[in-house]
Amino acid sequence: MTAVRSIALAALAVALYGQPKPKYPAPQDPAPKDMAGWDKIRWGMTIAEARAAYDIHTEPESKDNWTLLYLNPVKIGGVEMGVQVGARLGGEKVTSVRLWSFFGVPNAAPFAGSQDFDTIKTTLIQECGHPASEETKRGENGRLIKTVGWTFPSTAIVLTLEQSTSLPNLGTIYLDYSATTK
Repeated sequence: MTAVRSIALAALAVALYGQPKPKYPAPQDPAPKDMAGWDKIRWGMTIAEARAAYDIHTEPESKDNWTLLYLNPVKIGGVEMGVQVGARLGGEKVTSVRLWSFFGVPNAAPFAGSQDFDTIKTTLIQECGHPASEETKRGENGRLIKTVGWTFPSTAIVLTLEQSTSLPNLGTIYLDYSATTK
């Protein structure tokens, strides 16, 4: 019986080997479209224009050579995230958007956790295609750091998970959109 199966498999392999290759290759991911910002934010708009676009009444703050404007929290793939828009001091033009979610701390969203990283990653893959890069490494004090990146002509997107190894329910997820230099 085993000999009959072996002969049948060998015959099938020979028959399939002689088949012509398909005329068209299997479809690949569509080429990523350019992203010139995030949501209503467009690279090159001013902080004042961003305030108006989101009807934000608070003043921006200056920190570490950046002018930062905090927007209302948003949900990405059902994950609640804080949002800040940034422009280099003196430049006035928006070049960065950072979203974040903390877990394991008292002010974290209910049920927030490291699983939210995978949820956001899946959402981004659906919107942007497969990532250009993925890396997992150990940081300071053995922290787990996972990074996934997408690159477009005008925008770089980096999703990062920083998770404590001693307290695995404690960590931060960052989603950074940055204008690329041309």
